[in-house]
Amino acid sequence: IAGNHTVTGNQVVTGSQSATGGLAPAGGFAATPRMVHTGNTTIMAAADGTDTTPVATETYVSEIFIPCNMTITGIAVMNGSVAGTDKLCAILYDSNGVPVAQSAAAGVTATGVDSFQRLPLTAAYEAKGPATYYIGCQANGTTTRLNTHPVGNFGAQKKTGETFGTATALTIAGTFTANEGIIASLY
Repeated sequence: IAGNHTVTGNQVVTGSQSATGGLAPAGGFAATPRMVHTGNTTIMAAADGTDTTPVATETYVSEIFIPCNMTITGIAVMNGSVAGTDKLCAILYDSNGVPVAQSAAAGVTATGVDSFQRLPLTAAYEAKGPATYYIGCQANGTTTRLNTHPVGNFGAQKKTGETFGTATALTIAGTFTANEGIIASLY
């Protein structure tokens, strides 16, 4: 089928159907990613998660599912019990672990205890969904705490040997490692 296609009634598809351009949200509304969370799980209380002391040479990574096409302008990471003088940098990876967007390489100073902090991307990213993506977060020191997922059944890992503010390709671990995946959401 070429061009636009309108179906009235039921449509039966035998075999797979690929949407290489993603799926547009139904009803003509603009998809907003504010309800898209790592591990597909939102927090229930300010103290949810594990208070993790970051290391400047590590990136904390969590899987995130994007249900339809949407424009992402930033990543909100959940700070832990201390928001010190460290800078934070967030990275969005595609399903293959390729960095597709990030916040300022120089970082943004951590603010807000046990709360989400918005880190704007340097340019909006047009995500195609449904698809799996990954969110990474780096800190340039150890005076801040990050909240990480204590439980779950999704990709979560810690990438070592990193340079703060530099987004490098991610090798997807494929298994969950407790207390390594950052708690975050998109906006």
